[in-house]
Amino acid sequence: MNLRLALVARRVEGLSGAARIILEEARAAADADWEVHVFAEKLDREAILAVGAAPRPVLRWPWGSWLKRRAFAATAGRMVRGFDLVHGHGDLLDQDLLSLHNCVHAAHEAATGAPLPADDAVGRMHALQLRERRFRLLAANSRLMKDDVVRRFGVPPELVEVVYPGFEPSRFKPGDRERLGQSLRAETGIPPDAVLFGLVTSGDFEKRGLPVFLKAFAAVARECPQARALVAGKEARPGPYLRLAAELGISDKVVFRQPMTAVERLYHALDVYVHAARWEEFGMTVLEALACGVPVLTGRSVGACELLSGEAREGILDDLSPEVLAAAMLPLAREPERRARRAALGPAAAAPCAWPRHALSVLALYERLTKK
Repeated sequence: MNLRLALVARRVEGLSGAARIILEEARAAADADWEVHVFAEKLDREAILAVGAAPRPVLRWPWGSWLKRRAFAATAGRMVRGFDLVHGHGDLLDQDLLSLHNCVHAAHEAATGAPLPADDAVGRMHALQLRERRFRLLAANSRLMKDDVVRRFGVPPELVEVVYPGFEPSRFKPGDRERLGQSLRAETGIPPDAVLFGLVTSGDFEKRGLPVFLKAFAAVARECPQARALVAGKEARPGPYLRLAAELGISDKVVFRQPMTAVERLYHALDVYVHAARWEEFGMTVLEALACGVPVLTGRSVGACELLSGEAREGILDDLSPEVLAAAMLPLAREPERRARRAALGPAAAAPCAWPRHALSVLALYERLTKK
């Protein structure tokens, strides 16, 4: 009889990194002969069925953020009783394996310089899970995350395993620039000979450092008129960023567009990928850009930079002020050879994170937990 696995998150839908991770973990477990069930308030039934798992809707409560989260945790917690292994993704109070996708306390402090408000619902949930050890093992998506939960919440380091998110090597690979990138440029009105800098995100422009990127790009554009910028992401309030571009005089050089399912087309349209987050637990878009052979500029407090070594670490900045970022962008705008050299280093850095390797790491944790 197959072992039964419950994967639990409030949302398993859309283009977010968390949803992709959960679907890939479901696929890997189903392929390894687990009976997989995915519990969520909002779920993509077709996507879940396609990876060999059973979708299990959880009743959505109409209350405020904190009560809604507690209600989900209680309802889903009852539904997963009797499973051989319960793998929660940040929204369940009790589980065998807890995977965190963000560190809201650290990210808020980095962005604002102030502590996270005590009534923040996600922060309260994380504090309960971590301080009270409501798990047997914790999967952190970077050493950056591991260090934060150990220091901030006193989680014993031996209970934390670093498992980097993955990417699909058949989609994110070098060599597709001409086939995919030029058509995307044509669709968005970007000249084929423009030096294109870009940011790709599922959302939250502020966390990903878009204001810093726009200010740095404005300085680059003054020196290199052929430079352009592409910002792809879903943002509930885009107005402040559009106004900032206008104030900087770069509205005619920056293209804003919604995210797309075939996100690899966006990467292959770019000459340089810029991820100016002050603090990010991992950053799947950094990984995907590297896998596509796109040079990356990012900060030291972005977990994905842990993948880089040697010359590839030249793209990691200690200071993400607009002035420092512009100074790093400008040589890449002017020197195609420098871009090509950096681009060649990315795929090898990303290779250890291909989804099949990620799956082996997660399945090893499942085996470890079911043997205890």
